[in-house]
Amino acid sequence: MKIKLLSLSLFAAVIGLLPVAVTAQVVAPQVHSSVSLHKPDSLLRIANAKSEIDYSIPSFTLLKMAIVAANTDSAVNGSDLLANALNHLKAKETPFSIVVNIYEDPATEMAFTWFTNEGVETGNVEIVKGKNIDPEHFSKPLKSASSINTSVHDLNYCTKANALSSLAGIADNGKKNYVSHKAIVTGLIPNTTYSFRVGTEGHWSDTGTFKTAAGEGKGFSFIYTTDPQANTVEMFDISQKTTHAAFQKYPEANFWLNCGDLVQTNGKNNAEWEWEQLFQTQQDLFLHRPFTPVLGNHDKSENRNFTNHFNTDATAFDAALSTSPGSVYSFVYGNALFLAFSFEDYDKPGYLEALAKWMRSQVEAHKDLKWRIAFYHKTIYTGSTSHHDDKDSKTIRDRIAPLMDSLKIDLALQGHDHIYEVIGPVKNNKIVPGSVKNQMHVQVDPRENLTGLMKGTFDLRQGTLFFLNNSSGKKKYEPSAKVQMDNTEADLGVSDYYSLFSGRFGQTGRPTFSNISVKGNQIAITTYEVSDTGEAKLLDEIKLVK
Repeated sequence: MKIKLLSLSLFAAVIGLLPVAVTAQVVAPQVHSSVSLHKPDSLLRIANAKSEIDYSIPSFTLLKMAIVAANTDSAVNGSDLLANALNHLKAKETPFSIVVNIYEDPATEMAFTWFTNEGVETGNVEIVKGKNIDPEHFSKPLKSASSINTSVHDLNYCTKANALSSLAGIADNGKKNYVSHKAIVTGLIPNTTYSFRVGTEGHWSDTGTFKTAAGEGKGFSFIYTTDPQANTVEMFDISQKTTHAAFQKYPEANFWLNCGDLVQTNGKNNAEWEWEQLFQTQQDLFLHRPFTPVLGNHDKSENRNFTNHFNTDATAFDAALSTSPGSVYSFVYGNALFLAFSFEDYDKPGYLEALAKWMRSQVEAHKDLKWRIAFYHKTIYTGSTSHHDDKDSKTIRDRIAPLMDSLKIDLALQGHDHIYEVIGPVKNNKIVPGSVKNQMHVQVDPRENLTGLMKGTFDLRQGTLFFLNNSSGKKKYEPSAKVQMDNTEADLGVSDYYSLFSGRFGQTGRPTFSNISVKGNQIAITTYEVSDTGEAKLLDEIKLVK
């Protein structure tokens, strides 16, 4: 059987060696001369002599990939692949899958999560002020915090779809054990840059950085992506190109928001390798941008991989009722209240009632803020052929849309439907009359732009804008034509559903990201599509006012 091989550049993407300054292209990692001088046969002997128990799980998997590639086809530069993998082997105590999460107050505190192999029962995060990458700066850290460490047993490592049996000689559905480490640092100064590292003495991570929020009333921006939903090496390469293009275009964005389906394989036999690749291929970004995730249906699993990997200020009812807690939390950034939540356990008795009570309490506690932004995975309104008439969507819409009306939510960022759609402003299941101006009319396209509309200014004083920017990965859905929506009105429970699509609506087939800028009385959303080579091209831009 012919094994599909990794090119050197794709192998670099898998390793995750994409420095922040080189974000739009996949670059081959540098090969250490002491290893690269060996001949391929000699390198194979060195590689085959390595023991898995001595190294971090991600780095040893990459070595196994390199061994298979070097053994299979002489056309592949086996020396370079093996040398790269050997040079990037990490000791078993080394942290991986490192992420910085926004916690309750992003102006004064930050949360951290990382994984290690099993047996590493301690961990710390150390903080110094400024952009200090020299390890000597951490000899007297400004702040430090010990991690809460949780042993995570018997995670399913990979499935048949991941193709690791052929790429790395790793059997499908094998189990691995880990430790999840979580820590929170408080007492930080607003609008200040800090450097950090996580781990233990002698086994520290690379240095990361973050900047605390400037405080209430200050302008800010963030990158919004959704649904990378990858499960193969090639699919992870697509999604990492999208996010690297985003942060190359907007290097000053304050944080990164994602609306779920971070991975593909859910359920009992999900794949921890997919979570591993989410971080490995974008670790340079996760080390330098606070991340705000929510749970997607593909992230939901009995072993709570989502919960294990993120450190959010989750609510009590979420912890008690959700299959994978961690998606129901809020924070204030600038003059905006952000409400993160999940509908994945909507059918559990009491869940939607508890969610509604929590949302009301958060809005009441921050009623003087200018903006209210909700983000979640499963769409409340959508025009994709895959989900626009789903029964669960109708149930959620009937319960949650009136609540969003009463709470005067300004912007709802959605996921799940892998399509580009601008909907609203909506109130009482109808578009607010006279709320959309300054639009550009272009030629109607039955797939890429069904409405023939672009741009526009959307007045949110009387309604909510529901926005979905397609997906940051390969998987795409198709748009429903007006006649399709008209024919399913009974299932939708909304009359003249198609009229809600007030801006661009369609499918270009390319991955996307949005930069969302919040300043004063305006929110600007600029969306780009990303080419196969990682180049960003403007797709649409809209303005929200109130």
